[in-house]
Amino acid sequence: MINNSTLKVGSKPLVHWFGKKFHKWGSKLISRSKPKIVTNPTWKLINPFTLIINFTVDNTEKYQLVLQGDYKKHYKESSDYIPDIPEKEIFIIINARRSSWFKKE
Repeated sequence: MINNSTLKVGSKPLVHWFGKKFHKWGSKLISRSKPKIVTNPTWKLINPFTLIINFTVDNTEKYQLVLQGDYKKHYKESSDYIPDIPEKEIFIIINARRSSWFKKE
């Protein structure tokens, strides 16, 4: 869900409800079912074939997503190598590629 430049990823409401019902070991379920909050996406073309997206998860951890594809049109049209891609589309890409996230250190 995208709201005010923020994306919520991975929420599991049924697991959260089940965790509340069983207090003894339910706190572990509740903590695992919390959604991750993705904010501050920035994106830049390194070359005509590589797009790098940087973003923050839960206001503390920084992640990066590297996409390879044909971005020649965006590369030629931009003067500062920041493609004209709407933020909503960037959030959709981030959500769709969760398994490809890299944690920056």
